Amino acid sequence: MFHFRLETVLTQRRHVEESFQKELADARQELAAAQAVLREAKETRRQCLREMRRKQRDRFRADDMLLYYPYLERLTQAIELQVKRVAAAERKVAQKRQALLEAMKKRKILDKLKEKQFQTHLKAEAGREQRFTDESAAQQHARR
Repeated sequence: MFHFRLETVLTQRRHVEESFQKELADARQELAAAQAVLREAKETRRQCLREMRRKQRDRFRADDMLLYYPYLERLTQAIELQVKRVAAAERKVAQKRQALLEAMKKRKILDKLKEKQFQTHLKAEAGREQRFTDESAAQQHARR
């Protein structure tokens, strides 16, 4: 029966890989959420600019414009902040992806070693069976 001496290490590496997969999935969800907030903020800003331009064409009132500019400034600042959050989330996704790739490489190395040792075990077992068969055949031939 084949026994891989590093099976516990291989199992541990599989668990680490699964953990990194979950972390990457979480990071991707965070990135998607940050991108959605950014899209929404940009759309709000576009709508506000359209509304401001419409009011300028229809009936220009300085009071109205004084209300729009501070709001637009806050939206612009919020967008700039959200762009930074999206960039940070993208970096986090890249880091998690890199960590997952490294974990996968480490696990695959052990998988290949296990397979190689298993093939060696099968060859040795086949050799033992062949020797047994040869010895049995030789003994039967000697009895005749």
